[in-house]
Amino acid sequence: MRSYHVLWAMILFLAACQSSDTSDTPPISLTGYPEIDQISLAIQKSPEDALLYQQRARAYADREAYDQAILDLNRSLSLDSLNIDSYHLLADVYLDYYNSRMAMNTLYKAVELYPQRIPTLLKLVEFQFILKMYDPARETISRIMTLDPQNADGMFWAGMIFRDEGQVPQAIKSFQEATEQNPDLIDAWIECGKLLSQEKKPIARQFFETAIRVDPESEHARHALAEYFQEQGQLQEALQVYRDLIIQNPQYADALYNSGLIYLEMDSLQQARQQFDLTLQVDPTRSLAYLARGNTLEALGERDSARKDYEQALSLDPSMTRARRALDNLTSTAQ
Repeated sequence: MRSYHVLWAMILFLAACQSSDTSDTPPISLTGYPEIDQISLAIQKSPEDALLYQQRARAYADREAYDQAILDLNRSLSLDSLNIDSYHLLADVYLDYYNSRMAMNTLYKAVELYPQRIPTLLKLVEFQFILKMYDPARETISRIMTLDPQNADGMFWAGMIFRDEGQVPQAIKSFQEATEQNPDLIDAWIECGKLLSQEKKPIARQFFETAIRVDPESEHARHALAEYFQEQGQLQEALQVYRDLIIQNPQYADALYNSGLIYLEMDSLQQARQQFDLTLQVDPTRSLAYLARGNTLEALGERDSARKDYEQALSLDPSMTRARRALDNLTSTAQ
């Protein structure tokens, strides 16, 4: 009888230990998204693996589940406080979540840990630029250029600051220096081309075409060339580039919308209407597309449909004065 009691006590003790061991790991909660749930199952098996939490945070961030991503990244950093990728991702999540203060604090901590790591300094200057912190951005660029005087990305960000501050010659110079150091830096070719186009320099076209040669699949580069043609009044050339973009990506709303604007300018109303229809199928929240389609429908004599589009544009953007004016004009001419 005594041995029975001893055995029962051991069973209760082992059960209590097992309960205690698992209490630190919260029960798994499946989301229905395989890319998240598979990582959650792996975490259940290896709850001290910092990289698994980082991976799940990235999957959450891709789904815009920012609270969960932040929790996972903080858990990851509590397990591995030196993982720079987790700091970068956490800063991205905070910025996407409209928490710029925490985004910057995260990057400042990363820079404290790795004061000479150029990719981290470049990320910091990018965030400073996005938040229009131009003076601190210049200081960060100076640190980068001290560490690497030929750093093309540092030159690029210097050009972006010059551009935003209206110092066009300095911006062009910085972008050109960036492309000299790194001919594959496609954004520098595009931004320099845009400034040269504003300055009415015919050489601008070559910068866009060079960007396309660097990356023939780049929608950004080809869109920039199409806009250049559009600004120069070379409408057929612009349409051809937009057609190529749409063939490559039928969901490319910007190319559809801009094509519609060109057709509208050319008085090709049915083609314009078709492009705006496609634009709104892809992006039903684009208020300017409702306005443009309303203009097209009004020109086609479909006043009731035009009215609905103007009203929809205003419902999406109540401050859109052009839609308000168009609606008022439509109402006054009907009376």
